[in-house]
Amino acid sequence: MSAPERTLVSSQSTFTADQLRRRYIVALSLIALLTIFSQVVVQSLLSDQEYDSRVINIAGRQRMLSQKIVKTSFYVANADSPESAGIYRQQLAEILTLWERSHQGLLRGDADLGLPGRNSDDVTSLFKRIEAHHQAIVTATKHLLAASERGESIDLDIQQIRGNEAQYLQGMNEIVFSYDQEAKHKVAVARWLELGLMALTLLVLALEARFIFAPVTRRIRHDMLVLEEKEEDMSHLFSASPTAMLMVDSKNLAIMEANQKAADLIGLPIEKIAGSTLRDYFDPAYDTSVLFLESLAKHASINDNEVVLLDTQHAVINVLASVREITFDGREVFVLGITNISELKDAQLTLEHFATFDEMTGLVNRRAGLLVLENSMARSRRDGRDLAIAFADIDGLKATNDRFGHADGDWLIRTSAKAFTDSIRAGDIAARLGGDEFLLIFHDCSMEEASGLVARIELRLAEIGNRENKPYPIGISYGLATFDPTCHSTPDDLIAEADALMYKVKQGRKRRT
Repeated sequence: MSAPERTLVSSQSTFTADQLRRRYIVALSLIALLTIFSQVVVQSLLSDQEYDSRVINIAGRQRMLSQKIVKTSFYVANADSPESAGIYRQQLAEILTLWERSHQGLLRGDADLGLPGRNSDDVTSLFKRIEAHHQAIVTATKHLLAASERGESIDLDIQQIRGNEAQYLQGMNEIVFSYDQEAKHKVAVARWLELGLMALTLLVLALEARFIFAPVTRRIRHDMLVLEEKEEDMSHLFSASPTAMLMVDSKNLAIMEANQKAADLIGLPIEKIAGSTLRDYFDPAYDTSVLFLESLAKHASINDNEVVLLDTQHAVINVLASVREITFDGREVFVLGITNISELKDAQLTLEHFATFDEMTGLVNRRAGLLVLENSMARSRRDGRDLAIAFADIDGLKATNDRFGHADGDWLIRTSAKAFTDSIRAGDIAARLGGDEFLLIFHDCSMEEASGLVARIELRLAEIGNRENKPYPIGISYGLATFDPTCHSTPDDLIAEADALMYKVKQGRKRRT
């Protein structure tokens, strides 16, 4: 879609969802009302047409019945035997009964005969005009039926019946014609009414097309345009993101999309990543992966969680994962941002190593040694366990550096450190405080046991000296001290006591020398 089309669609898509919904309700209500009204009218017209047809048939039958009354009355009067006269009288009585009932049904209605009795003023007037002739025929026929033998009275009854028949037939002809005209008029009205309802329905549909369907079409086009733009933005975001990104179905954790950073991290082309699941790369053998997948199942928000990711070679990659749940293309999805921190973690471990251990000797450094001693003193104070330390100093290190060079001095430091680690116990700690000074921490150790351990170190150094035959002495001076909670508040207090004892030992050796 071009830019002008986008502007046009956007400018015409001003209806809100609530407005469109209200318009739809009004439109559907109008269509429903028109449909119901049309059906009511049509059913009413059909019913009237059925009644009209019935009325016309009954009215036409009345003329035929009146003629039968005249004919049958003549048969009664001229019967050749009493039996024949009786048969004709019975027929005449039945005809009269039906004729009278139909007459009353046409006037006032008869449900059994299907007559509504809803006559117009003109038809009612016509019935009034023939009422006297109808009654005269009924009276004469009943009198004829009551007479047992032919006589002058019977002839008078027949004359009266015949005398009123012509006027009755003429009146009924006018009534039938009037019924027929009214029925035709109703049909014509029904046709015009149906045409009017059809025109009104078409008008409503045209108005709906103008004021509802057209705005809805524009709104749909606008929403589709917005959706396309969002998809483009998402695609650009994925491709331009400096971190690996995955779009995942929230129901089954199937990967829907991935960017190139994610493909490089996992070691697969983008098209092969799509269709796989997160479980393929976050191994449940790792607790962090289990917790991560459980959090996703709970739709919890995840920020920079450290997780173990496995690439296609099953190599472990330490990553930070952040997850957000969004609606995309009509369904709920997870968007994962993944940052590779393996190199950072390795660097952190390296920094932690250098921050803890002495680079030359591999022993813990001063900071770590003092921290261990502080914790050991706290444990001894809490549990009442023995704790002893030795403050050691390498003999003649400065002179060795001055006379033979720093290479020999470094060798002397590393050799002494190796003797410490080889001679102390597994639970003990050897720390280099700096230069030629070392700290030995003996856990659960009495003064006597500590002396034996230091003596072992001295023996070890003496063996090295005899073996290496160096032109400088290989040995240490040390001071031993045991921890006393009443005297030693800090590590410095305990080290100061051992340092003072070491200094006395060193001064005594100098005097003897």
